[in-house]
Amino acid sequence: MNAENPSELVQKGIALHRAGNTRKAEQFYRQALDLDPNHADAHNNLGNALFDLGRFEDATKSYAQAIALNPEFADAHNNLGNALMRMGRLGDAAISFRHALDIDPDDALAHYNLGTALQERGRFEDAAVCHRKAITLNPQFIEAHNNLGTALQKLGRLEDAALSYQNVLALKPDFGDALNNLGTVFQKLGRLDEAATIYRDALAANPDNVEAGRNLLYLALNTPGLSVEEIFAEHLRFSETHGRGIKANQENFANGPDPDRRLKIGYLSSDFRDHAVGSALLPVLSSHDRAAFEVFCYADIPRPDAVTEKFRDCADHWRPTVNKTDARIADMIRADGIDVLVSVAGHFDNNRPLVCAHRPAPVQVSFHDGATSGLAEMDYWLTDGFLHPPGTQEIFTEELFHLPVFYQWPPIAEAPPVGPLPAEKADFVTFASFNNPAKLNDDVIGLWAEILQSVPGSRLMLKFKNIYSQPSLCDRVSAKFKAHGIDAERIEMVSSLDTITEHLGHYAKVDIALDPFPFNGATTTYQTLWMGVPVISLAGETFISRAAGSILHHAGLDELIAETPEDYVAAARDLAADIPRLIELRAGLRDKVASSPLCAAPAYARNVEAAFREMWRWWCGKPN
Repeated sequence: MNAENPSELVQKGIALHRAGNTRKAEQFYRQALDLDPNHADAHNNLGNALFDLGRFEDATKSYAQAIALNPEFADAHNNLGNALMRMGRLGDAAISFRHALDIDPDDALAHYNLGTALQERGRFEDAAVCHRKAITLNPQFIEAHNNLGTALQKLGRLEDAALSYQNVLALKPDFGDALNNLGTVFQKLGRLDEAATIYRDALAANPDNVEAGRNLLYLALNTPGLSVEEIFAEHLRFSETHGRGIKANQENFANGPDPDRRLKIGYLSSDFRDHAVGSALLPVLSSHDRAAFEVFCYADIPRPDAVTEKFRDCADHWRPTVNKTDARIADMIRADGIDVLVSVAGHFDNNRPLVCAHRPAPVQVSFHDGATSGLAEMDYWLTDGFLHPPGTQEIFTEELFHLPVFYQWPPIAEAPPVGPLPAEKADFVTFASFNNPAKLNDDVIGLWAEILQSVPGSRLMLKFKNIYSQPSLCDRVSAKFKAHGIDAERIEMVSSLDTITEHLGHYAKVDIALDPFPFNGATTTYQTLWMGVPVISLAGETFISRAAGSILHHAGLDELIAETPEDYVAAARDLAADIPRLIELRAGLRDKVASSPLCAAPAYARNVEAAFREMWRWWCGKPN
């Protein structure tokens, strides 16, 4: 080794780094700096090694030193931005990327990186501009095409997003992220069969693609006619495939087996934010008895919002988990000594049910997932007597634990007043669904068309964010109703990105809501009732197909729950013909719901706490 040549040491370090020997490369870079502390390239490459070793803060120091020595070092600015982004410092990262572009405006990678940082901050229009610039400079830039698609998808421009993902796949047909993203677009457009094919292609390209596997589970819950055995098999397959190689903790836990001591409860979630699950979760966390329960939140929240701050206030300990592996999160949970770990909405969004496969806590509970976790390590699934009645046919790996009532929400302070019944002034009844179009399968459309046929002159309003701005979706939905004899003039598709007040204001035009199946609406059902609009629901055999029924049951509205498709049509038809009953319901539903167990946070929290305490006592009584 030539101790007199730092640049040669750097080149040897680069070769080792490229070969995957990052720790050895780090040694060569440090040796180069021992000889020449002002070697900017050595500082930059040392930062690259530290970055790849996950030591992001140390990496930023190395990049900053390289920049101090050479302020025009565009690569170091770029690299610093990447490290800052991994640390969650998105604003600072964007500044670094802009510095790189000031030096080299034609750097496609810096444009892409800036777009990615802006995207993470929710600035999707600006991100799209950056990604397009990167693609102009480098038309073969696969990741820029993919991220452009993601930005467009977030903006609700699904058809444009699909084109971006298809551009990726024209360049690299087995690019798993683009396959998964394209499947998600098809899913949002209600093209479920095509989405399933794409997700399977993504899994064929990479069997470890957790997102594609999770999305197939979502499709299974939306697919009518699947048996409980088939749904269970899909969830079991996911857990076995993606849990392969995970060694569950076999050591004795250090948690003191005192049945009555203050318990450490850990909530694992990506939904501590303005989100449907977040709105249902906040009442219990905000009402916990902090003297009896110490609350830990393991939060995968890259873009915190005002609701996130409310969750922070509810927690004794806040543990960010963004960019951490499942194994690392499990280590954090074990180190915190969590007694009861609650996996929230496990297979939805960016949640991490596979953390539970590591068995980091003595008691592990599934809460707000749509079906079984499929994990042997998940001990309990919280439910209620309507969601899982005696003799339920649903299959699961957990033990069911029945709460008196499962769902809970706070009163909606932002809601506008309930208006008069639209049908009083109009000469027709307006049905509606503000649910995700992915839930509008052929069976749902068939029954809704039958309802429209049975109520002469009635109309149907469909709304979900700005998704109905997509011509292909509107054309597909119109064609399906047309096939059942329903003209397009009777279907109104509304597209708008609203505040919650504006969104709920659309119910002023709605007389009766129709719940989809087999994937019911939950938060949508609650919001609809809050606005004085009755919801007709068809109860199935599974948790996800009985969700709206559970809400209606606990609100004292069992008359709106149908057990058969025929009953579903009849309930909607008969209610539409009973204008006095609709007026009565509209006037009283908000107060009825507000005084129901669905809006009783302190009592609900006591029930959840009693469940955790009973689970814990059972564990304490187990033989070692």
